[in-house]
Amino acid sequence: METGEFTKRVAIAVTIATAPFLLWYLRSVLLVAVGAILLSVVLDLLCQPLQWCRVPRAGSVGLTMLLLFGSLGVIAYLFGTTLSSEMEDVLKRADIAAKTIADASQKSAWGASLLQHMDACQLSLTSWAGNIVSVSSSVFASLVVMIAMGAYMATQPGVYRRKVRKLLPRRWAKPLEAVTKHIIQSLQLWSIGQAIQMVLVGALTTAAVWLIGLPSPLALGVIAGLTEFIPYAGPFIAAVPALLVATAQGWSPLLWTVLAYLAIQQIEGNVLLPIIQRRLIAIPPAMILFSILAVSSFFGAAGVIFAAPISVMIYALLETMARSRKLRTLVPERTQTTPPSRA
Repeated sequence: METGEFTKRVAIAVTIATAPFLLWYLRSVLLVAVGAILLSVVLDLLCQPLQWCRVPRAGSVGLTMLLLFGSLGVIAYLFGTTLSSEMEDVLKRADIAAKTIADASQKSAWGASLLQHMDACQLSLTSWAGNIVSVSSSVFASLVVMIAMGAYMATQPGVYRRKVRKLLPRRWAKPLEAVTKHIIQSLQLWSIGQAIQMVLVGALTTAAVWLIGLPSPLALGVIAGLTEFIPYAGPFIAAVPALLVATAQGWSPLLWTVLAYLAIQQIEGNVLLPIIQRRLIAIPPAMILFSILAVSSFFGAAGVIFAAPISVMIYALLETMARSRKLRTLVPERTQTTPPSRA
């Protein structure tokens, strides 16, 4: 065996052996990379109308980001004050309701034993909000890096594809290109469906709690819409502050709130999701649940936010592999045959 070939095999073996440790120590970096990929895919989707108008890719990405942040600024200017005051009101009312439930539970034996195993701050949504703000301030740099990476990847996607392609053998070029295209298309379709789902659920929740008469309906609707990004666990997270706020209003608003959230979930599961899955993309629920457990155990609680896009990437990869294997079985490789000799 030649020295170069031996060195190459040793390098591959060392890379494979150390890959799990590198993935573990760099898991926060991987999470930022997943967010950057998702942002670049969304930017590529949003800047397509500008590219149809023959605007250069760098200019279209820049204009898209400018319009996106400008729209967020206008929304914050119009509804920021109302939304922030309603959020504070929701936290205060939910905190009071949680303390009332804790005081009432102290009077029973099972409630007292349950509270002994729980920290007092766990029942306070205000403390949860404080923890979220502190965590958000600590990861602000990662968020900035993620936005910058996503913008650069959306501006020059071909450069990064060529760099990755050079690191792999030539026979992997076509499969890698097919996998990359399918992952991008799947993420774009999932992003469209997820945006539709978040907007509709947020609007339905806002209208429902407003009709019931709960205070701060806009804040409760925004919470319901944002938590829809987290698959399966999001609706339960959104229902907690609404139920706590309704508890302070009496039994009748509490009952109507429970029925309203159950009805919205039924509409989402039986109407919205089938339409989105039929028109856009469908991922097996078991795979999403497994991804939530795997991602949360590997990345921590912050990784649950990206469990759905990671599931989409893995599912697109497996789907592309299955298609290529099926094509290889249907279309056998051509064997070289000697042409017949002419007489």
